[in-house]
Amino acid sequence: MKRISTLLAGFLIVASLFAQMPERISYQAVIRDSNNQLVNNQQVGMRISIIRGSADGMVVYSETLAPETNGNGLVSIEIGGEAGFASIDWSDGPYFLKTETDPSGGTSYTITGT
Repeated sequence: MKRISTLLAGFLIVASLFAQMPERISYQAVIRDSNNQLVNNQQVGMRISIIRGSADGMVVYSETLAPETNGNGLVSIEIGGEAGFASIDWSDGPYFLKTETDPSGGTSYTITGT
């Protein structure tokens, strides 16, 4: 029994070493315009950046998206669809997520957050 426990523990340690970051990260946000009104059923422009070191650090990944909000102003996206995401060394953090949004659907990002 002790031998089986030891083998099982060893297997779990080896399996955890092969664990990988998922290929994409799910993200949701409620979009409001400059008048604090929900942006319902409308395409919005978004730029997502992953920044290393600090909130003002170096951008290691960036992508632009044009998702559509639902009736409650909610947008659901998956981050990581562009080249370069899989090569991020997640052990070299900390990392910060910066979102930039244009409620009118373009690239004039007026809503930002990190």
